[in-house]
Order: sequence, then C-alpha cells, then structure tokens
Amino acid sequence: MKKKPIIIGATAVLLIAAGYFGAGSYYEDKFLPNTTLDGIDISNDTVAQAKAETTAAIAQAQIQIVENGEAIHAFTPADLGVSVDNTEKLETMKAEQRGWNWPILLFREKQAQTDLSGVSVDEAALAGILAEIPLDNENRTAPVNATVVKGTDGYEITPEAAGNKVDLEQLKATILAAVVAGESEVDVAAAYQQPALTADDPVLKETVQKLDELTDTVIQYTISGQTETVPQTAIVEWLGIDENGEVSVNREGVTAYLQGLSDKYSTYSRTRDFLAADGETVQVPAGTYGWTLAVADETDNLISYVLAGKDVTVTPNYNGTGYHADGADIGTTYVEVDLSSQHMWYYKDGAVALETDIVSGHPQTPTPTGVFYIWNKEEDAVLKGYNPKTEKDYESPVEYWMPVDWTGVGIHDSSWQPAYGGEYWLTAGSNGCVNTPPGVMAELFGMISVGVPVVIHS
Repeated sequence: MKKKPIIIGATAVLLIAAGYFGAGSYYEDKFLPNTTLDGIDISNDTVAQAKAETTAAIAQAQIQIVENGEAIHAFTPADLGVSVDNTEKLETMKAEQRGWNWPILLFREKQAQTDLSGVSVDEAALAGILAEIPLDNENRTAPVNATVVKGTDGYEITPEAAGNKVDLEQLKATILAAVVAGESEVDVAAAYQQPALTADDPVLKETVQKLDELTDTVIQYTISGQTETVPQTAIVEWLGIDENGEVSVNREGVTAYLQGLSDKYSTYSRTRDFLAADGETVQVPAGTYGWTLAVADETDNLISYVLAGKDVTVTPNYNGTGYHADGADIGTTYVEVDLSSQHMWYYKDGAVALETDIVSGHPQTPTPTGVFYIWNKEEDAVLKGYNPKTEKDYESPVEYWMPVDWTGVGIHDSSWQPAYGGEYWLTAGSNGCVNTPPGVMAELFGMISVGVPVVIHS
C-alpha cells in the first residue's frame, strides 16, 4: 500500500525533469519568452528567424516627417535601402540567456536596441528623401545669436532668438536614429539650427564688462598746437562685437572721425590769408604745400588705442609738408613772389635775407598762384618743354634750378633776360617759371634749403 505514493512522487519528479530538460533543450537555440529587439517580439525565435523578422519589420515600418504637429512627408526604411546587420547583437542576446537558467529568466522582460553601428543606408536614397521633404530651407528664418548692444545704462546682452532653418546634417542623423529605434515619427524641429551664442555664454558676459571698461578710455590728439579729445560718446558708438562674440571697433566710424579732424586742421588744398610784404593781406589759393592727416594709417592706430583701453596722448600721422606742432603753417622762413610788382623776397626767420626783381610767366603761359614749396635743388640743369608762343620745343640750360610744383614750374636763373621787374613779363615773360637774375639766383641757391614754402600771389 505504501509503494503507490512513492511511485507517484517519482513519476512527478521524472515529469518535471523531463519538462525542465525538454524546455531547456527547446530554448537552447531559441529566445526566451518576453524577448524583444527594437520593439519587435522575437520570443521563441531562432537567431535566424529573429533576424529575418526584425529586418523585415524595420524595413516595412512607415516613418512620418512632422512639423508643427502636421505630417509633411512619409517614407519607409526600405525607401532608404536600409540594411540592418544585427546578427552579432542577436547572438549576444542569445548567449546571455544561459538556456539552462530559463526557469529563472522565464518571466523577465528582455528588451534591446540595435546599435547604430549595425545599420547602413544608401546615401543617395537618403539624399533623395531629404530633397523630397518640403522644407523650403532657403526661405526659413535662421537663428540669431545673442549679442551685446548699447543700452541706456551701458552695454547689455540681447538674448538669442530661435529660428526654423533646418540643419540638414542633423536631420539626416535624426532620421537614421528613428529608423534604428523603430520610431514612427521624426520632428523637423529637432533638427533646427541652434544659435552659436546664447545669453548665458561667459564670453558675452566678459565682453560686456570689457566694453564698459573701454568706454572710459581717454584718447587725446595734439594737432598743430591744439588738443582734440576723442569723445567717449564716439567710442561707445564704435565699440561692438564681431560674429565670434569678441570686442570689435567700427572702422568706418573711426575713419569718418579722423577725416573730420583732417578737414578741420589740414592745410593742403586750403586757401590761405597771407600778409604780403607790402602790408596787405591777400588770399592765396592752394598749391603743393600743406599737409593732411594720414587717415588710413591713423585709423589703424586709433582702433588699437581703443582696444588697448589705456589713456594716451599722441600726435597723429600726417602726409605732406608744412606741419608745425605750434600751429604755424607757412612759418617765418619762406619765399614770397608778388606777380603784380614782379618782385621776390626770401624771408629767413622773419627777416628779409634777399630780395630781387623777377620776370614771371608770359600772359599766354602765366605763373600759377598758390602756396608751393621747394622740393628739389639741382645745379647745371637743362629745362625742356614746349613754348606755345613760338610753337616749338625748347631746351634751356640753367645753372640753378629749384622746382616748386608738379608741372615744371620753378625758380631759376635766366641769363637770356636783359632786364627784370616792371612790365617786362608782358612781352618777354617765361613759360611759367620765376626768372631770376643769375647773380641773385646763385646767392639764393646757396642760402635756401629743400622744403621751404614758396608763396606766389598777385
């Protein structure tokens, strides 16, 4: 009577063992229940079956491109020529099941995702999908970087502004990720271009601090005995930041300011009031003498002064002749030629060092009026040109030659002239030069130096 329970118990054990080993054998090459890859149930599948099932499911799933909650395009991974090689992933999952532990793992969920490295697409097909999406990217709004602006109380940061221009490379990556993850939707907004600079960027905060410091810089120019302080309002106007968020200076604004200083102080191209030898003040037009600020060179300098943020007092660069730190223009050493009296004086340090009668240009070839300067001295020169009075070319040897303009007018000896002064210029006038008695010219040549102003007036 006692053998029957023993037989029943032994039978049960045998049945359980048979079930355990049978199921273990069954799951040795199959996935356990509750196993998914990329959201696809592969329970009870072999690796080969799971690969076929997941690959087919991924390829056939429809993915929608949406923007602002509306679908604007749709495609399937098959349209992209997707090739998913998840064999290694499946084999790893299978190995991790430890088939003989299946009773323990039976009721656990086992979810996995295919790594991006196991997915490839046809790049041409992907480019075609992107081209089909109605993005109209050229007409979209690009994001705006945060920037520094001039406020009522100094500089402040204007926050960045979002746009809807699409980063196509980012959209490609988002589409690929959606394919692999088995997602059914790609939001274009996830691929919008982002501002490079945001309001909390430390570079911008440092820039604001630096700009506030730079506006306190005192920059002074000493020009011809006068002092010009660069207005701090101008510095504030010039300062800004470039596309990298770094401090910059507006070159056009600096150039315009310096051109204003040049117009105010420069003497080149300026009509001058001149106190003549006879005590009368005459207006003398511009000639070759005078100076202007070297605006282009000084622009670079002023920009560097602003960016350095250090107080500075300097004399600006200039071009031309006749610059005097004390504000003098012609100065006290110069040559005066009075065409109306046909007379010439050489003043040295304010006193007459030499004077003489001269013969100026003939009425057909008049001597130009203006403020010039002696830019060269030459002995035994041959003057060449065309004489409209004789309608012939000429070559005139002279012992002393001092040109004063760029057209061939100068001061020289003239041994061919029998007389000087008076109205002799009306009939025997030169081709524009100041004819000087030979002996006087020799003396003047020895006394004068290059750079001396020559004032010719009538």
